[in-house]
Amino acid sequence: MPPVLTESPKTIVAVLTSARSAAPDPRVDAVLAAFRRQWLAIARRRYPTLRDDVEDAIQNALVKLLDVDKLATLKDTALIEGWARSVFVHTVLDLIRERQREHRRRAEVGIRRDDDPEDLLRDLPSPTPTPEETASERERLRIVTRCIGGLEVARLKFVDGLPDKEVAARRHLTRDAVAGQLKRFRKTLRKALGETDEELS
Repeated sequence: MPPVLTESPKTIVAVLTSARSAAPDPRVDAVLAAFRRQWLAIARRRYPTLRDDVEDAIQNALVKLLDVDKLATLKDTALIEGWARSVFVHTVLDLIRERQREHRRRAEVGIRRDDDPEDLLRDLPSPTPTPEETASERERLRIVTRCIGGLEVARLKFVDGLPDKEVAARRHLTRDAVAGQLKRFRKTLRKALGETDEELS
């Protein structure tokens, strides 16, 4: 896998760490966009049936990548790209497991999902973005960062990787309340990203 950027791994970590500070490094968007392209290529090759879930996984992984506490677990900055890929892959696997659990729950109540696996291969985004897509991508990344900042339930779920039951216990909520908050978060995020795409189109 080619390197994300020409900057040193130490510089990349410093850029990522600055994202939540009062004065983010101006290269943050470029670094995140490069990681996103790399992860998208991985998803196309290894998880071709994810379709729209790819964007969810990438957004969740980018949120984790910007978390200072998560970055602090990286012991060797030279391993940042491999470590970031691991964060993304684990995020994908978590998402796949969650979708499988959802599918089983649907099956238990007699709700069928008739997705054709071949249909899931269609409409995957190109790994080489146009200038318009690049501009949209940068704005989407800013929105992801802003949306996650004030939502503790989303941070516990997507950054800390806690199951809904544990999130509920920590926030003194029911699992239904946690599911509702996460649903609203995803809806708000998708709406914000959709409006941004319309503005840039």
